[in-house]
Amino acid sequence: MIRRMRVRQPGFTIVELLIVVVVIGILAAIVIVAYNGIQQSARDTVRKQDVATIGKALQLYAIENGGFMSAGSGCGGNGNGGGWFNYEGGSGYTVSINNCLINGGYMNQEIIDPSGSRACGGLNCRAYFVSTCTQGSRQVSYVYANLETVGHTSTDTDSTCNTGIDTSIGSNYFIKLDL
Repeated sequence: MIRRMRVRQPGFTIVELLIVVVVIGILAAIVIVAYNGIQQSARDTVRKQDVATIGKALQLYAIENGGFMSAGSGCGGNGNGGGWFNYEGGSGYTVSINNCLINGGYMNQEIIDPSGSRACGGLNCRAYFVSTCTQGSRQVSYVYANLETVGHTSTDTDSTCNTGIDTSIGSNYFIKLDL
């Protein structure tokens, strides 16, 4: 009697294929999470650079004009030198602070939060805000932003002149400008 030998065909079993698919899925998930974190960090780096640039432009304005934007300056948010940095067209917002600084030659281009937002509210707000006030005998100005990689802690305890801004517009980062 002739015995036939079974020759195994080359290939993969279904179990082997499933293991490979699962491993690729896990690796893809890790890459996606890491990529999102890198994007958030990159946007936050842009925000910090923008806030520094805005601060420098406001300092130049203050040096040349004897103080930060204030009521009657013709520029600056709601007329008191504060408000949304890029917003105009609403009640009292005839010229944005951004456009005022561009028109005065203190900046050469519009600066907008990487999200594209010009004005908003709540903890997920991503727009720049400026607040000017007098603390003691000195005029100060604050430039606020909302970073994605930083948790929300109260800025009220940081002695800014606009208390509640951490919850009303989600600010968790600011710089202080002092004359």
